Amino acid sequence: MSPAADGSSAGRDPGAPDHGPGAGAPEDDGTPPATARARMAGWLRTVPGLAASTAVTTLAAAAATAVFTGALHLWPTSSEPKVSLSVETDPMRLDAEGDLVQLVPAARFDRTRPQNGCADFWSWARARGGVDEGQTTMQLTVTNSGSNTVLITGMRAQITSREPVSNVVETECRTQGKAKVYAVHIDLDKPQPYGLYDKNGKSLPPEFTVAAGDLETFLVTARIGHGAAHWNLAVDLVEGGHERSIVVDDDGKPFTTVTRPAHPTVWELDPHGGGWLSPLGEDVPTGQASGSS
Repeated sequence: MSPAADGSSAGRDPGAPDHGPGAGAPEDDGTPPATARARMAGWLRTVPGLAASTAVTTLAAAAATAVFTGALHLWPTSSEPKVSLSVETDPMRLDAEGDLVQLVPAARFDRTRPQNGCADFWSWARARGGVDEGQTTMQLTVTNSGSNTVLITGMRAQITSREPVSNVVETECRTQGKAKVYAVHIDLDKPQPYGLYDKNGKSLPPEFTVAAGDLETFLVTARIGHGAAHWNLAVDLVEGGHERSIVVDDDGKPFTTVTRPAHPTVWELDPHGGGWLSPLGEDVPTGQASGSS
């Protein structure tokens, strides 16, 4: 039989691809692997093959781009945050003005005196459940150990709970300090207690920059006029182009600020070691254990 009698092309290589219109990829018909690879290589040189190859290459490039882009989003844009906050609440260690005052639960006021007078007053009162009367004052230090400038955009109190004032006595030790830092005030009676900074006679939200490798110190005073409030301090920052907030508390628990009772029993500590002065102006009898907890 002649080559043309069965419809095949004369002299055509059995492994050569069909270049006619509409030719598709060769099917798997049991051809040996070497012959199949030769057919595939030939098909890829046809118009349909080139189109398919281009499509596969485009999809692969798109997939690689998506994976790489996703990796950029997942990869940290910078090193770990370099801003840290610390607070000091002991008035004897603050650059502040005012007397030392603490409200101590009446049942826990044992009339013992701090061993070192006003220097130990704060720890003495806190050991007996003392809380801040009328206002809480703290020295907030913002330290930037990174390489970028940090912008402080706000400070606010996060109220965790409120309650009425319990049966307390007012204890105090008169002393004075000197204010040397920026003063920020917070009104705890407001539903959203935001900090305000007094500048040129105006109360403005605090906005300060902390240069790389530097620190800034603030005297934060939170006042209350109704009941008692438990709260944490949140500081809003912009660091490396990203906004975030850092929350600080009172050594693992919320700060507590209590309104001064209408007619409190007042005990004043003699800063010179003479003990407590009773509400009647008489010294507490000697013999109390000095500095006991």
